[in-house]
Amino acid sequence: MKFSRRDFLATVAMSTASATLLPAAGAQSAGPMTEHMHDPAQGHPPDHAAHNHEKPHRPAVPRLPALLCKNTRTVNIDAAYDQLKQGRDTLDAALYLTRTQEDDANDASSGLGGLPNEDGVVQLDACCFHGPTRRVAAVGAVGGIRNASLLARTVMDKTGYSLLSGTDAEDFAVAQGFAKQDLTTERSRKVWAVWKQIQQAPRPLSAGLYDPTWPGSVNRARFLPASQKDLDLLVRRFEPLAVAAGLGPQWTWRAAYDALFPGPAPLYVATVNEKHELSSAATTSGLPWRMAGATSDVAVIGAGSYLDPEVGSAGSSGNAEANIKIGGARLIVESMRRGMSPDEAGMDALKRIVEWYGNDMKALRFVEMVYYILRKDGAYSCVSLWHGDRTGHEQQFTIHDGVRRSEECLFLLDGNPANGPEMSMQEDT
Repeated sequence: MKFSRRDFLATVAMSTASATLLPAAGAQSAGPMTEHMHDPAQGHPPDHAAHNHEKPHRPAVPRLPALLCKNTRTVNIDAAYDQLKQGRDTLDAALYLTRTQEDDANDASSGLGGLPNEDGVVQLDACCFHGPTRRVAAVGAVGGIRNASLLARTVMDKTGYSLLSGTDAEDFAVAQGFAKQDLTTERSRKVWAVWKQIQQAPRPLSAGLYDPTWPGSVNRARFLPASQKDLDLLVRRFEPLAVAAGLGPQWTWRAAYDALFPGPAPLYVATVNEKHELSSAATTSGLPWRMAGATSDVAVIGAGSYLDPEVGSAGSSGNAEANIKIGGARLIVESMRRGMSPDEAGMDALKRIVEWYGNDMKALRFVEMVYYILRKDGAYSCVSLWHGDRTGHEQQFTIHDGVRRSEECLFLLDGNPANGPEMSMQEDT
């Protein structure tokens, strides 16, 4: 059953002002600023993305300087903001954060310890924009170079090209003094081993969905259970593989989850100083278990990241294919150029994704998309296709404009991909 655009738009949730019941583990949200976390006693890991610091409301008048990024570890966010306050270059501040994450062996989303491709090799994508000099560069599918975001800046500084990829980018990095190393860690190798075993085992597929946008020969790997409860049960069924692989108890649930339902989690950082100068940077190890050589939207300038020094910047986290199709980041910046607010521009881009998929809720349940938006005057927004992610956590982001805090994203669809919106629950039975 397909829903008309009128029916679809009638169900869209455009504001975070209402308290919402997320269909994950039966937990209620107490309001727009509530941290929604799985109970570790139920076998779930703590939510490392959630921040526990204070969450004051958005200021009525934008403040400068400002730093915007996904919810991530809070290490060095204050230090990066201090660099902006001290008048340091806006790209230096952004890269200070990306480098920190790339150096963190316990972070599975980029750099050292990033989850590998199907061959067990970590390949990285990164890009950077320098607003004051109007320069940009990206690298894609780069192996063995931990600080891919710094490599992107080196490409920007040392060449006239906007993209280098694969082994040629690796050779360039070594020639420029970057050390080549094995980016897999003991933990990431064990998680990859769990994925390999799951691929060889019969999939316990009860009621659920296959992604209709993928070819039949490969969409076996693109599956969602019918409900959050079914998803949790499926993950727990495979946790013993993670235990057998030697992963500690803090990693077993996440290892099984990433093996079954991989999703990219790039770090995007946007900065603006008191002179209204903008920069941005992004780094990622891409979709875990992806085909060797496949790049994410981070390596596609205008999709995963875009900046116009006269307007603002935008970046993304989520389904690369969906974002590349609409050129999401550039679309948002151009919408702001035409007078849209950051909120309006972000929501308009999400609607474009929905239209691209023909309002098909079955297909959209495989799409997670979050846009991070920063205007040159310090106004900002973060919008999400879904209220929650596949594990049921509310989509949030981090802003530092003198007060570091996390805020909940505006969202287009209530619910989360594992459950879908209420109107889609009957169409796939």
